[in-house]
Amino acid sequence: MSDFFRWAYDNRKQFALDILAGSFSGMCNIISSHPMDTIKVRMQMSHDGIIKTIGSMVKNEGIFSFYKGMLFPFISVPILQATVFSTHEFWKRFFVGDSKQQLSCYQNMIAGGLSGLAASFISCPVELAKCRLQMQTQNINKVYKNPMDCMIQIARKEGINYLYRGMNVTCQREILGYAALFVIYDIVKDTLMSLKQKKEATNLDMLISGGLGGIACWTIGYPQDIIKTILQCDTGIGNSRKYKPHVFDGGFYSCLVEQVSKNGWRCLFKGYSVCIFRAFYANAIGFYAFETAKKYLNK
Repeated sequence: MSDFFRWAYDNRKQFALDILAGSFSGMCNIISSHPMDTIKVRMQMSHDGIIKTIGSMVKNEGIFSFYKGMLFPFISVPILQATVFSTHEFWKRFFVGDSKQQLSCYQNMIAGGLSGLAASFISCPVELAKCRLQMQTQNINKVYKNPMDCMIQIARKEGINYLYRGMNVTCQREILGYAALFVIYDIVKDTLMSLKQKKEATNLDMLISGGLGGIACWTIGYPQDIIKTILQCDTGIGNSRKYKPHVFDGGFYSCLVEQVSKNGWRCLFKGYSVCIFRAFYANAIGFYAFETAKKYLNK
């Protein structure tokens, strides 16, 4: 154990550089993807299609409604992406050191899953505030003034522990999603490089690999994201909660059963088309930004 901590200490400079590169990736990600995320959340909480959802938002709330709840993610997503990428790079160096050797699929799944677990502790309260703000359809008499006010009100009215409402399902989504993200990213990038018989990935290779990795990430984690959104938009506390928690599931099981029994399994993919479109370009940009920043910082 002491050798592990000594090794981690010796790699502190590279870890710091990975954090900076991940932060830059996060800023590029949130600027490009937030409007589509707002549409996704609205679709998840209604029975409207994408065209009706967009039309209703523009007509009733204006064009800036697509950026509701963005301030907090703009601050937090760079932190989240820094956590994800730096954690993955940390475990990558743990498995293969500074060599150019690629992670095995199994090792990449572990590194991706651990990065997702670390991300859960940041993403859960952030997405709770984001979802509550995105669901405010009126521009007057708002319940929450801004992300910080939202979190303060939740802590006061529902309890500090409710800032982590949906944590169980968030962990499921993040661990599975990020494991898939990094595995598919490396598989696609290596395949493209081998087809072109090149030793380094081109910009296009990174964009395609990141985009397809994002699709894999959100495809495997989307049903969990639906349940997470519903649980986080439920403002009930204690016995007044609509979906009662069982052991450590946080209400996941009762919410899942009710949604599928009432609306069929297809309800677990409401807003999927919007999400996949967003996932492709956001992760394409995110990975490209990370790889570019990492290369620049390590010169």
